[in-house]
Amino acid sequence: MIPLKKLRLANPLFKMRIAERKICYLNLIFSFLLIIFSINSANAAERIETVESNVTSENFLPAAVRDRMEESVSAIGSQLIMGHELPLSDDWRKSQENTVQMVFDKILVGYTVKNVSIQIKNSTAVINVNLLAWTDTIKKIQVNANIEGMPEELEELAINDLASIDEVFTDCLQDLPIAATDWTNGILKRRLNKFMEESLPEFRADFDLKIKNENNISTATIDLNVYPRLPVVRIISLSMRSDTIPNVALVTHRTFMENKVNILVGVPVAFINRHKEEIEKMLTKPLDEQKDFRALKMKSVVNLEAAEKMEVMIRSDSTCYKMRASGWVDVGRDGKANDDILFRLHVGRKISKLDEGFLQTDIKPQDIKMDWALGYSRNIFSNTNVSIRYNFTDDEFIANLEYEFLKNWLARYERKFKDNGKEAAIRYKLHDFLSVEWAVDRHESWLRFIGNF
Repeated sequence: MIPLKKLRLANPLFKMRIAERKICYLNLIFSFLLIIFSINSANAAERIETVESNVTSENFLPAAVRDRMEESVSAIGSQLIMGHELPLSDDWRKSQENTVQMVFDKILVGYTVKNVSIQIKNSTAVINVNLLAWTDTIKKIQVNANIEGMPEELEELAINDLASIDEVFTDCLQDLPIAATDWTNGILKRRLNKFMEESLPEFRADFDLKIKNENNISTATIDLNVYPRLPVVRIISLSMRSDTIPNVALVTHRTFMENKVNILVGVPVAFINRHKEEIEKMLTKPLDEQKDFRALKMKSVVNLEAAEKMEVMIRSDSTCYKMRASGWVDVGRDGKANDDILFRLHVGRKISKLDEGFLQTDIKPQDIKMDWALGYSRNIFSNTNVSIRYNFTDDEFIANLEYEFLKNWLARYERKFKDNGKEAAIRYKLHDFLSVEWAVDRHESWLRFIGNF
């Protein structure tokens, strides 16, 4: 016979009832724990989580100084009341207000703490501090800026960048109690650094603050020393060129311009790049005002490539005249040619932007001969020029076509009407002073080296 207990355990329905009972017990236990947790949470005390401060004064209080004071008050309050249970008792609140007033009053100079109050907003404690300023205050502010390593010609540019530097000191010092200036040293340094980064980033600045009292008026004198950051210009290479007058005519002005560009030595590279346009105009103006430049109506353009080893290119061209001195030597030409060595002087007057009348002289030393020609030229396109001239010595007309098809590359064609002579060439400019040309006519081809003086 099977025992009754074993029969119950073997019954599936009985097993289901046991499982249901276990689940019910677990639900009761969970509900009980949840109720206990809820009760504890409800009984948990709210605490102060953040501390803010608000500093005011019956007298003038610079905003930057006020911000610094509020940081200090917040730091004191955080140590005293952060995490304290709410609500606060009146006695405890009064005690903390007295403590804040006592501690802050000891570190404060130039002001006296009149009263302190603590207000609670949710879980934030706001500490209100009211100050009373001492009577001896700063009435005038004078800033003396000294810019080191800058020539007088460039110092004005830097001074213009510093035009609003007075505001940095005025905002912090105007009507501030003299005794409170110690609070401003760190503030002024940070604000000065920020101003320099925005207005004159190529320089650093330090200052020395002094207070003087004259005629019962306290004046804050700030000696501001500004000095350059690296890198600075160390070496300058000057080049002077012209397409309308002989380059040799610029030699007389080279020393003059070297003295002008050498003022850039020691100046920060970034400063020159930022004021590139003003510096270029500053260099061209005295050159164009030279007596011979004014007579020739010259206009100069300066191109600066600022670097520690800086290159300066000055191109000066006349708006009315075109005078060129050149010469060539032919290599590989028939010995019968009488112009394989030639010097040419071209003097032209611009009739308009496109037209020019000119007088041309060719000197042939091997024949001890000089040819004179009068001509007219016109730019029919920006890169194409046509001209015709009459050679008085040989009594003939000569036509010429020049086409600049690439940078430094030029093709030309010349036709002499008297003997039907024709000459074509392709020229490459090696340098402003030297070009090489491959030329052909009906009989031969040769190389020509052309110098521009």
